[in-house]
Amino acid sequence: MKSATRDRRMALLNGSSTRRMVFPHIMKTAGTSLISWIQRHYAYHEILLAATTWPELLRLPRGSLVGKKFVRGHFGSAIMKLFGEDKGFTPIAVLRDPVERVVSHFWHLKFSPEKHPFPMVRAEGFSIEQFIEHPATQCLVANYQTANFSATAESEPPTETPGELRILEEVAPVNLEVAKAFVDSCAVVGVTEELPALMSRLSEYFGLFPEHELPKHRSYRLSTPVSDDVLRKIRALNEADFELYEYVRKRPEAPRPHVSMAKPRNPNTVGDDGVLKWVAGMPYWGHGWSDVMADERNRHLWSLSPTATLEFAVRPGVCYTLVFSVQRFVTPLQKECFSVLSNGREISVISVFARGGDDLEVYAAVLAASDTETLTIGFRVSTLFAFRHLSDDPSVLRRGVALSGLSLLACHPNALPEGLTPQPPGHTSPGQS
Repeated sequence: MKSATRDRRMALLNGSSTRRMVFPHIMKTAGTSLISWIQRHYAYHEILLAATTWPELLRLPRGSLVGKKFVRGHFGSAIMKLFGEDKGFTPIAVLRDPVERVVSHFWHLKFSPEKHPFPMVRAEGFSIEQFIEHPATQCLVANYQTANFSATAESEPPTETPGELRILEEVAPVNLEVAKAFVDSCAVVGVTEELPALMSRLSEYFGLFPEHELPKHRSYRLSTPVSDDVLRKIRALNEADFELYEYVRKRPEAPRPHVSMAKPRNPNTVGDDGVLKWVAGMPYWGHGWSDVMADERNRHLWSLSPTATLEFAVRPGVCYTLVFSVQRFVTPLQKECFSVLSNGREISVISVFARGGDDLEVYAAVLAASDTETLTIGFRVSTLFAFRHLSDDPSVLRRGVALSGLSLLACHPNALPEGLTPQPPGHTSPGQS
């Protein structure tokens, strides 16, 4: 029995059970927020992180794509030539109201710190009127979404050397019928304006952790109003995009071939031996965390909300010892105000290990038995800080605690497991004084 438990645990360390997914992300459709939610269901090494554009993809060494299960980026539908259904990948698609997308793209290019091939947009006097009329930006403002999905089965993905690639490799000559055919091939489609419904369908089909609201990422839009004349011009430039957008909105209502739904199953379930081990980079269910971050010391997740949570499947009526490692806080003040919750109730934790000359610290607590099969551990840091305190850049993350790992061990309710020695009396626990 214990051997089977170890085998399941090793399987989680080696990879996820979530089916393969390919997401040709169209810029400014809330894709970044959606991706952050989706990729928490895959192991770190299963996600194509090294490339989000064709030039980056072509630079990768041969063999580096082996084992990938979640492919996302600005590739357009041509990515299906490399990660198609014949390779076991299931495509999804997201569109946005074409006018809203163009306006959002303008502000992104104007204020985003990222390098891009349209530097003239950054000029102080460059207006949205110029943006929709400039010859160099027509690929972005006229039917850009349809062009993303217009690569046919006969289209070849880019093969030129990266230095010779054209500006936007994700687009193909606009072909509305081809774009509709790609939409029809997708297991799940939706629009930004109806994101909760889209996420519900993704949860049902792929067995993902239900999430009802996503944080807004990389939004640079100002409150400056756009004239009705400009809005009319944008609409006139996007007739194909509007037709495709309405087609996608109606798609969930259309009869579809039978598809097998994946039953949601928490990837972090206590084994038959009463032990669970999770480290950053493994799949998880929960709320309020950053993408996995890696430095020379450790992989970790940053909490991005005052209370970030992780959910675990446990045995009702069993007590567990919780052991978790904190990589660091943004400021020492946060450590003094840090607290931990078990199913919504604050618990007392003690420090059991601290590495000298480093921020890493390990904490432990004995948890009361849960009444249900779900144990939710909350990490509360009431004030979030950015490392660049004076930055006005909305993409700069406000963070709390960096979590690198967590374990649960079934135990007697009144004792820590052997080997976990509390700090001497007088030590102040996080959140205690």
